Amino acid sequence: MARLLIVYSADKKTEEIAETIKTGAERKGYQVDMIEAGQGRDEISFYKYDLIIAGSPSNGIFKGRPADDIKKTLSRSKQTVGKDAMAYIVPSFFGNTKALRLLMAELEKLGCVVKDFASLKNKESAEEFANKL
Repeated sequence: MARLLIVYSADKKTEEIAETIKTGAERKGYQVDMIEAGQGRDEISFYKYDLIIAGSPSNGIFKGRPADDIKKTLSRSKQTVGKDAMAYIVPSFFGNTKALRLLMAELEKLGCVVKDFASLKNKESAEEFANKL
């Protein structure tokens, strides 16, 4: 059974999207673990996971960026090189593309291989994203 880790920002909408992705992934046979960003201070090992998904809201009015908590949490990750990853942001008004690029860059900086990415605004778009797994 493939293992999936979803790391998401401590934001209600981002958590809803993560839960929807989790449900879709479980239907496809994945064993899913979830980590809310900002919780705990221990290192996070990607070793046992086949796929990592990182999610964040798009913060900032014009100059979009991922939430600080997701960046700090990802920086505690170990055994990341070569891991497949996906990224999503929950869009705001402007700057969504930039926020998504920055989130993908955080994953790539760890050595992950970003396979897919999306701006997910509701449960329907999260279900479509999960169907790509």
